[in-house]
Amino acid sequence: MTQEHPDRAEIRRRNRLAAKERREAEALGIAVAAPAAPAPQPAAPAPLGFRAALRGSFGMAPIRGDVAALPGILRTRAFAVPLAVTLLVAIVALQSGALASQWVQLAVQSVLLPPAFVLAFIAGMLTKRGAWLMGALFGLLSYGAAIFVANAADLSAMEATNPVRTMLEGIATRAAGGGAAIFSDLYFVAVAGMFAGAFAGWYNRFLRAMSPSRAARERRGQRRRG
Repeated sequence: MTQEHPDRAEIRRRNRLAAKERREAEALGIAVAAPAAPAPQPAAPAPLGFRAALRGSFGMAPIRGDVAALPGILRTRAFAVPLAVTLLVAIVALQSGALASQWVQLAVQSVLLPPAFVLAFIAGMLTKRGAWLMGALFGLLSYGAAIFVANAADLSAMEATNPVRTMLEGIATRAAGGGAAIFSDLYFVAVAGMFAGAFAGWYNRFLRAMSPSRAARERRGQRRRG
Protein backbone atom coordinates (compact mmCIF):
# COMPACT_ATOMS: atom_id res chain seq x y z
CA MET A 1 0.00 0.00 0.00
CA THR A 2 1.46 3.31 -1.03
CA GLN A 3 1.96 6.02 1.53
CA GLU A 4 0.09 9.30 0.93
CA HIS A 5 2.18 12.39 0.29
CA PRO A 6 2.44 14.53 3.49
CA ASP A 7 1.41 17.74 1.70
CA ARG A 8 -1.73 16.16 0.29
CA ALA A 9 -2.65 14.67 3.65
CA GLU A 10 -2.24 18.09 5.31
CA ILE A 11 -4.43 19.75 2.68
CA ARG A 12 -7.16 17.14 3.16
CA ARG A 13 -6.98 17.54 6.95
CA ARG A 14 -7.38 21.31 6.66
CA ASN A 15 -10.32 20.94 4.27
CA ARG A 16 -12.08 18.54 6.67
CA LEU A 17 -11.47 20.94 9.58
CA ALA A 18 -12.79 23.91 7.61
CA ALA A 19 -15.91 21.95 6.54
CA LYS A 20 -16.56 20.93 10.13
CA GLU A 21 -16.27 24.52 11.37
CA ARG A 22 -18.59 25.68 8.59
CA ARG A 23 -21.25 23.08 9.51
CA GLU A 24 -21.07 24.06 13.17
CA ALA A 25 -21.41 27.77 12.31
CA GLU A 26 -24.40 27.11 10.05
CA ALA A 27 -26.08 25.07 12.83
CA LEU A 28 -25.75 28.08 15.13
CA GLY A 29 -27.19 30.41 12.48
CA ILE A 30 -23.90 32.19 11.77
CA ALA A 31 -23.40 33.22 8.19
CA VAL A 32 -20.16 31.94 6.78
CA ALA A 33 -18.49 33.93 4.02
CA ALA A 34 -17.42 31.97 1.02
CA PRO A 35 -13.66 31.74 0.61
CA ALA A 36 -12.34 34.47 -1.66
CA ALA A 37 -11.40 33.34 -5.08
CA PRO A 38 -7.72 33.79 -5.87
CA ALA A 39 -6.99 36.97 -7.79
CA PRO A 40 -6.45 36.26 -11.45
CA GLN A 41 -2.87 36.55 -12.53
CA PRO A 42 -2.26 39.10 -15.26
CA ALA A 43 -1.63 37.42 -18.54
CA ALA A 44 1.78 37.85 -20.04
CA PRO A 45 1.70 40.45 -22.81
CA ALA A 46 1.68 38.87 -26.21
CA PRO A 47 4.57 39.80 -28.50
CA LEU A 48 3.70 42.20 -31.27
CA GLY A 49 4.04 41.34 -34.89
CA PHE A 50 6.93 42.69 -36.91
CA ARG A 51 4.90 45.42 -38.60
CA ALA A 52 3.21 46.56 -35.38
CA ALA A 53 6.54 46.67 -33.55
CA LEU A 54 8.08 48.58 -36.44
CA ARG A 55 5.30 51.19 -36.43
CA GLY A 56 5.43 51.53 -32.65
CA SER A 57 9.19 52.09 -32.57
CA PHE A 58 8.96 55.39 -34.46
CA GLY A 59 8.14 58.68 -32.82
CA MET A 60 9.17 62.31 -32.52
CA ALA A 61 12.19 62.93 -30.33
CA PRO A 62 11.30 64.99 -27.22
CA ILE A 63 14.28 67.30 -27.70
CA ARG A 64 13.67 69.59 -24.73
CA GLY A 65 12.92 66.68 -22.43
CA ASP A 66 16.04 64.81 -23.53
CA VAL A 67 18.25 67.86 -22.98
CA ALA A 68 16.71 68.39 -19.54
CA ALA A 69 17.30 64.71 -18.70
CA LEU A 70 20.97 64.78 -19.81
CA PRO A 71 22.45 65.30 -16.29
CA GLY A 72 20.63 62.18 -15.12
CA ILE A 73 21.67 60.19 -18.19
CA LEU A 74 25.32 61.07 -17.52
CA ARG A 75 25.07 59.18 -14.22
CA THR A 76 24.03 55.93 -15.92
CA ARG A 77 25.93 53.16 -17.67
CA ALA A 78 24.90 54.66 -21.01
CA PHE A 79 27.60 57.25 -20.39
CA ALA A 80 29.99 55.28 -18.18
CA VAL A 81 30.47 52.25 -20.45
CA PRO A 82 31.35 54.03 -23.74
CA LEU A 83 33.46 56.56 -21.81
CA ALA A 84 35.43 53.70 -20.25
CA VAL A 85 35.95 52.16 -23.70
CA THR A 86 37.17 55.52 -25.07
CA LEU A 87 39.64 56.02 -22.23
CA LEU A 88 40.88 52.43 -22.40
CA VAL A 89 41.62 52.59 -26.13
CA ALA A 90 43.31 56.00 -25.79
CA ILE A 91 45.49 54.85 -22.87
CA VAL A 92 46.56 51.68 -24.68
CA ALA A 93 47.36 53.62 -27.87
CA LEU A 94 49.60 56.00 -25.91
CA GLN A 95 51.88 53.18 -24.74
CA SER A 96 55.25 53.04 -26.43
CA GLY A 97 55.12 50.91 -29.59
CA ALA A 98 51.50 49.90 -28.97
CA LEU A 99 50.34 51.22 -32.33
CA ALA A 100 52.51 48.63 -34.05
CA SER A 101 49.90 46.06 -33.07
CA GLN A 102 47.13 45.51 -35.61
CA TRP A 103 44.66 44.95 -32.77
CA VAL A 104 45.42 48.36 -31.28
CA GLN A 105 45.15 49.94 -34.72
CA LEU A 106 41.77 48.27 -35.21
CA ALA A 107 40.59 49.53 -31.81
CA VAL A 108 41.71 53.08 -32.59
CA GLN A 109 40.08 52.95 -36.02
CA SER A 110 36.80 51.55 -34.66
CA VAL A 111 36.48 53.63 -31.49
CA LEU A 112 38.37 56.91 -31.91
CA LEU A 113 38.58 57.78 -35.59
CA PRO A 114 35.54 59.59 -36.98
CA PRO A 115 32.76 58.82 -37.42
CA ALA A 116 32.46 57.15 -33.99
CA PHE A 117 29.60 54.82 -34.86
CA VAL A 118 30.63 52.16 -32.33
CA LEU A 119 30.54 54.43 -29.28
CA ALA A 120 27.38 56.21 -30.43
CA PHE A 121 25.62 52.89 -30.98
CA ILE A 122 26.65 51.53 -27.57
CA ALA A 123 25.46 54.68 -25.82
CA GLY A 124 22.20 54.69 -27.78
CA MET A 125 21.47 51.07 -26.94
CA LEU A 126 22.15 51.51 -23.23
CA THR A 127 20.05 54.62 -22.66
CA LYS A 128 16.26 54.73 -22.36
CA ARG A 129 15.99 58.24 -23.76
CA GLY A 130 18.19 60.85 -25.44
CA ALA A 131 19.95 58.29 -27.64
CA TRP A 132 20.54 60.90 -30.35
CA LEU A 133 22.03 63.26 -27.77
CA MET A 134 24.37 60.62 -26.39
CA GLY A 135 25.47 59.76 -29.90
CA ALA A 136 26.38 63.38 -30.64
CA LEU A 137 28.20 63.64 -27.30
CA PHE A 138 30.36 60.60 -27.97
CA GLY A 139 31.03 61.77 -31.49
CA LEU A 140 32.68 64.81 -29.94
CA LEU A 141 34.39 62.94 -27.09
CA SER A 142 35.88 60.31 -29.38
CA TYR A 143 37.19 63.01 -31.71
CA GLY A 144 38.81 64.80 -28.77
CA ALA A 145 40.48 61.52 -27.78
CA ALA A 146 41.63 61.02 -31.38
CA ILE A 147 43.23 64.48 -31.36
CA PHE A 148 45.02 63.66 -28.10
CA VAL A 149 46.30 60.32 -29.43
CA ALA A 150 47.36 61.91 -32.72
CA ASN A 151 49.52 64.43 -30.87
CA ALA A 152 50.83 62.32 -27.99
CA ALA A 153 51.16 58.76 -29.33
CA ASP A 154 54.18 57.32 -31.16
CA LEU A 155 52.83 57.26 -34.72
CA SER A 156 56.23 56.15 -36.04
CA ALA A 157 55.40 52.64 -34.79
CA MET A 158 53.19 52.37 -37.89
CA GLU A 159 54.29 52.42 -41.49
CA ALA A 160 54.06 55.75 -43.29
CA THR A 161 51.36 54.38 -45.61
CA ASN A 162 49.25 52.93 -42.80
CA PRO A 163 45.71 54.35 -43.13
CA VAL A 164 45.32 54.72 -39.34
CA ARG A 165 48.54 56.77 -39.17
CA THR A 166 47.44 58.84 -42.15
CA MET A 167 44.11 59.67 -40.53
CA LEU A 168 45.69 60.50 -37.17
CA GLU A 169 48.23 62.78 -38.80
CA GLY A 170 45.45 64.49 -40.75
CA ILE A 171 43.46 65.00 -37.55
CA ALA A 172 46.49 66.50 -35.81
CA THR A 173 47.13 68.85 -38.73
CA ARG A 174 43.52 70.04 -38.90
CA ALA A 175 43.36 70.50 -35.15
CA ALA A 176 46.55 72.55 -35.19
CA GLY A 177 45.11 74.74 -37.95
CA GLY A 178 42.03 75.53 -35.87
CA GLY A 179 39.36 77.82 -37.24
CA ALA A 180 37.01 76.54 -39.92
CA ALA A 181 38.79 73.18 -40.30
CA ILE A 182 38.33 72.09 -36.69
CA PHE A 183 34.78 73.47 -36.59
CA SER A 184 33.91 71.47 -39.72
CA ASP A 185 35.31 68.29 -38.17
CA LEU A 186 33.43 68.83 -34.91
CA TYR A 187 30.20 69.45 -36.78
CA PHE A 188 30.67 66.30 -38.85
CA VAL A 189 31.43 64.00 -35.89
CA ALA A 190 28.54 65.43 -33.84
CA VAL A 191 26.00 64.96 -36.63
CA ALA A 192 27.30 61.50 -37.55
CA GLY A 193 27.19 60.45 -33.90
CA MET A 194 23.69 61.88 -33.51
CA PHE A 195 22.36 59.76 -36.38
CA ALA A 196 24.15 56.65 -35.12
CA GLY A 197 22.76 57.17 -31.62
CA ALA A 198 19.26 57.83 -32.96
CA PHE A 199 19.41 54.61 -34.96
CA ALA A 200 20.51 52.69 -31.87
CA GLY A 201 17.67 54.22 -29.85
CA TRP A 202 15.15 53.24 -32.52
CA TYR A 203 16.54 49.71 -32.70
CA ASN A 204 16.32 49.41 -28.91
CA ARG A 205 12.64 50.48 -28.95
CA PHE A 206 11.95 48.03 -31.76
CA LEU A 207 13.46 45.15 -29.77
CA ARG A 208 11.41 46.08 -26.68
CA ALA A 209 8.23 46.22 -28.78
CA MET A 210 9.00 42.77 -30.19
CA SER A 211 9.62 41.42 -26.67
CA PRO A 212 7.10 43.00 -24.26
CA SER A 213 8.15 40.69 -21.43
CA ARG A 214 11.60 42.30 -21.55
CA ALA A 215 10.06 45.76 -21.36
CA ALA A 216 7.89 44.68 -18.41
CA ARG A 217 10.96 43.39 -16.56
CA GLU A 218 12.73 46.70 -17.16
CA ARG A 219 9.75 48.64 -15.78
CA ARG A 220 9.64 46.45 -12.66
CA GLY A 221 13.36 46.99 -12.15
CA GLN A 222 12.93 50.75 -12.47
CA ARG A 223 10.10 50.72 -9.91
CA ARG A 224 12.22 48.74 -7.43
CA ARG A 225 15.15 51.16 -7.88
CA GLY A 226 12.77 54.12 -7.54
